[in-house]
Amino acid sequence: MKITKKLLAAVLAALLTLSLAACDKGGLGIPSGQVTTDDFQKNLHQTDRVTFVETDTGFYFAYGWLYYMEKGDLRTTLVCSKPECDHQDEDICNGIINGSMLCGGDKLHFLTLKWTDGAPARLVHSIGWDGTGRETVQALKFQETSASQSSYDPEIYHRGYIYYVSDDVLYRVKLGGEKDSAEAIWKPENAGQAQSHDGIIDFDPNAIHFTLWADGETLYFMVNAQTEDGTYKDVLFQCDLDGSDVRQVWVTPDKEDVGEWETTGVEVSQWYITDGYIYFYLAGNGFWRTELASGKNERLADTSEKVPYGSAIFSDDYMCVFNDYPILFYGVPTPTPGGMFRSYGDTVFVYGLDGTFVKEISLKNLYDDPNAMAETHLLCCAGNDIFFLTIGRTPAAGSGMVSATTKQGDTNLCHANIETGEVEVIYTLRKGQ
Repeated sequence: MKITKKLLAAVLAALLTLSLAACDKGGLGIPSGQVTTDDFQKNLHQTDRVTFVETDTGFYFAYGWLYYMEKGDLRTTLVCSKPECDHQDEDICNGIINGSMLCGGDKLHFLTLKWTDGAPARLVHSIGWDGTGRETVQALKFQETSASQSSYDPEIYHRGYIYYVSDDVLYRVKLGGEKDSAEAIWKPENAGQAQSHDGIIDFDPNAIHFTLWADGETLYFMVNAQTEDGTYKDVLFQCDLDGSDVRQVWVTPDKEDVGEWETTGVEVSQWYITDGYIYFYLAGNGFWRTELASGKNERLADTSEKVPYGSAIFSDDYMCVFNDYPILFYGVPTPTPGGMFRSYGDTVFVYGLDGTFVKEISLKNLYDDPNAMAETHLLCCAGNDIFFLTIGRTPAAGSGMVSATTKQGDTNLCHANIETGEVEVIYTLRKGQ
């Protein structure tokens, strides 16, 4: 059969269309996989800006939409099983996920908050690895009826159960379980019953913030609570996975014990629990850890000279601190802490979990004009991979503010390799102007 130029062009055009559909539409050519563990993936639980789930072949992550990132080359695609979809209508596109993700089971699971007749409903959904078969699998026992000032980090999954907080009560329920089968594990009024080597912290149950954690056979919940003198402290409780044997095991150390740091002395910048220790970062001070069984504090690394302020992420191998700094609301840098939100930084300093300095990684090649950057946020560390977001500022018309690599208003998922020090933009999650 003779192949004409016209026929060849048509064939090439068809192949290009299929290729673009596979890369940009998602749901095509994604290898089937399984989550790497039935345990809480704690190293990926460092921020609520992007939620990650690791499988044996890659990472799924959600940022308004569901994406898949392949291990190795980090090729990323939006996960939707409908090649013709424009990914704009939630009722049509199964790649739109406006909620937090869970790991576990033979599918991906994520949660959404819906309002029906003025009442909130917390729903759990499942979706296949290729973006097919999206369905609602359960509703959580959930209500917000009190005048509480409480707030909660996303729910977590660990060894077959979802752990979550509603109306100041800590619950657990089996993944896929009935709504009324949720078990109440803890309430703030029970705090005085928990024993601790640091003594009991009395706090206002109407001014608390919960963060959930799990490690092996132990469940942890951190309560940032307003104490009797009006200040706030992080108070860590631990219990068995069924909620038994609740104990208060850690409280934010006082400045006289660990020295000065950026905040008012009542909240750590970031923390991580593994193997019976809590690792934490004190901005403007350094990395510390506390043995939970004894309450002994140990300084692992002094970072004050490298990073005057900063934020941090952890894994079972590394502690990473980022030299972002606080700025005022209108973008004016301030020489003292206390800005309304953190701005961009340009360097990540990596330490081993024992405090050994490993590497300094510059991010400066990602934006040639710092004024074009609104924010940069560390997300998580997996193996030798550090993932972070860069968010481009959307300037006023005619300002001329633009960056060669991060355009006006772009939100990019970026990657730094700890071993090689290489830094790159992986995928533009949201395009600006």
